[in-house]
Amino acid sequence: MDRSEPAATCISVNRKPLPRRPAPFQDELLSSWITRLADANYCSVPELCRYLGLAQERPPETLTDLIGVDTDRFCATLRLPPEELDSMLIQRRAEFPIECISWSNFQHCSVCAHKVPRISLRHWRFAWSMHCEACGSELLPVRSKTAAHVHLPTRLRIRAKEGAKRLMLAYRHGNCHAGRRMDLTLQVAGVLAPEIRHGSLFSQNRIDRFKIVAAIDLGMTRPLLATALVLKNDPASETRLRAAFPHKRKLLDRLARLAESLPQHRSREGASLKNHSWMNCAGTAPTPEPEYLEAARRAIDQLGKNAERSDLLNCAAEFLENAR
Repeated sequence: MDRSEPAATCISVNRKPLPRRPAPFQDELLSSWITRLADANYCSVPELCRYLGLAQERPPETLTDLIGVDTDRFCATLRLPPEELDSMLIQRRAEFPIECISWSNFQHCSVCAHKVPRISLRHWRFAWSMHCEACGSELLPVRSKTAAHVHLPTRLRIRAKEGAKRLMLAYRHGNCHAGRRMDLTLQVAGVLAPEIRHGSLFSQNRIDRFKIVAAIDLGMTRPLLATALVLKNDPASETRLRAAFPHKRKLLDRLARLAESLPQHRSREGASLKNHSWMNCAGTAPTPEPEYLEAARRAIDQLGKNAERSDLLNCAAEFLENAR
């Protein structure tokens, strides 16, 4: 009698849905939710990852982490609609010149974290995020206990808010031209203010982080003037720039001429020139001279306080030029 037997026996593992399932919060990271699911089901995160059929023993955060995973069975086990999976993952733009999404938690909302321990929302990873979108509270560094008590000048906050908005729009729209300009801005800022670098976008030092984001706004609005002010007050910075950017000789020559044409500013407190840096333009503003204030008042009187900022600046510049 001819008996035919299969060469291999296939074993199918039937994964049952998890008995306890706390619902995910709006904009919560998949890795954060899986961590909370492990706590709710009294198991470790690696055990839950193995049960879900993941290749690694850590929760996924990007689509790359789900390569080779049966996402239909994965979502069925979690009782998660497949269309909601993408909204819980981080999507990076590899072609963008600046790294704008942190690979780990560098800031958090103390209010949300107190209500839901171990939660992590997706927008907390973004370099441009300053406030929690869930409750509106200001985001704080995860490893700094004194961050909430650090005083940030109002002008620095305003400038950083504008820089964060520009960075967000450029990244979301995939504007690589703006990204390259921002990248150059960060390089220049790093030469003029060595304490900050590209990594300051995710710094645990709030002042450094706000300064580098504020520098982005300066670099996108008035880069030549901001740099020329530094060259005027710190001649040694020109040497550092020429050493860092030897291929930008014509531009640096133009900056040097612009710096020479600017009036020498000396603070009333008698601060040394070394304290005047690129970041001072973004942070604490020096007291303007009376003729500048008068030109600004005349421009506002003529155009109105609701006029475009660029129009006000041009009008004030004309008044100032005529007064000299």
